[in-house]
Amino acid sequence: MNDHDPYGVTADGFVVKGIDRIVADQQSRARAMFGDDVDLTSGSPLRKILDAAALHVHELWQGLESQFYANFGTTAQGAALDLLGTDVGVPRRLLQATGEVELTLTGASPDQPLVLPAGTVVETEEPPRQSLRLLAPVVLRVGAQPVRASVRAVVRGPDGDLPAARKLRIEPAWARTHLNLGPARVDLTNPEAITGGELLETDDVYRARLLGVPRTLWTQDALVARILDLPGVRDAAVFDPLGGVDPSDSRFSSYRFGQRVFSGSRQTGSPYHFDVVVAVEPGWPWLREEGDIPAVHDAVMDTLRQWRPVSVFPASSRPNQVDVGIRATLVTDAGHDADAIRGQLLAALHEGVDRLRLGRAVLHSDIVLTARSTPGVVDVQNLRLRRKAPVFGGVIHRGAVFGSAQELSVGENLRLAADEVARFAIDSPLIDIQVANP
Repeated sequence: MNDHDPYGVTADGFVVKGIDRIVADQQSRARAMFGDDVDLTSGSPLRKILDAAALHVHELWQGLESQFYANFGTTAQGAALDLLGTDVGVPRRLLQATGEVELTLTGASPDQPLVLPAGTVVETEEPPRQSLRLLAPVVLRVGAQPVRASVRAVVRGPDGDLPAARKLRIEPAWARTHLNLGPARVDLTNPEAITGGELLETDDVYRARLLGVPRTLWTQDALVARILDLPGVRDAAVFDPLGGVDPSDSRFSSYRFGQRVFSGSRQTGSPYHFDVVVAVEPGWPWLREEGDIPAVHDAVMDTLRQWRPVSVFPASSRPNQVDVGIRATLVTDAGHDADAIRGQLLAALHEGVDRLRLGRAVLHSDIVLTARSTPGVVDVQNLRLRRKAPVFGGVIHRGAVFGSAQELSVGENLRLAADEVARFAIDSPLIDIQVANP
């Protein structure tokens, strides 16, 4: 760099003056003040004073750089990011406490395993009740060693922390809705304390939330952002017949736009209705009678009432849940346990598919990549995706496929309608995985 190089705030950001440039500038001013014959060798007193001052000046430049980038959500950190969140009304959230529980199955048939799905709600037997959710599916067998499973508190903050060795149980209302235990009993406890609720979310997570905050009061994006911030919501979508052209409509590609009106306009003074489809995270109840933890439907409707304009009436409903399965043959290295490979693959598929958003297709290539990434798997042959149609009575919008389960061709993606969401259960009858050695 030369004397004309820009420093400080520039069009490309903030440019810090380097320590070498600072030292050179100080020596140049010393020669201008004391003469060209001034002693600036490394052992001279003046040189030592200038070098010490240069370090302090460089720290000032670095502080100015931090202050500059603290004004932007993409670069701010720590307390500066908190201030930006205060400006838009989005505070940094506390985390949910996490830990492990031990589960033991008794009273069931020895040859009949019990699968507890991800999201199974667990609570303390003694009040005050504290609720937890399983983070992954758990397979239990009578007579087997206790199984350890990861759990996360339902509420955020220190109220979700739990001391060690508490007596736990599966939440009764949730079990009646989602499980068929019969005479079986599941005994639970937490060997170690469940902690972490006092911690705050990281800068990366908080920054992503801030950058996604809409700067408008009434738009579909603003409404969806409010709903996605509710506990237990996995994804949400707004179906607004008068809010814009819907290219997914079957009439879209064949409609004569120049000759007919695509949709009717709202009459003055008449109420206006639209639909909000909300996908729920595993374990969260949709209605009050499905569990003791706060129902998602009530929270969504409260939010919609606060943010809807006058004379606009939303309706909230769940999406059509499509069960996904696969049929494939895995070629493995010799010496690998077939059951262990199958279990690892099912766990990976469950985690990947259950992260998909509303209307997001299950890609054949993603499933193949997941299978090939499983330790011990050499090749995947004849992989076909399967789907089970949603219940007819639960259909909300168009696009659902009815009838018996379908098996797609090799390489074909499993496409979903805009109001459908994929679900993968490790004990689904749609799963047919054969393991073979080369």
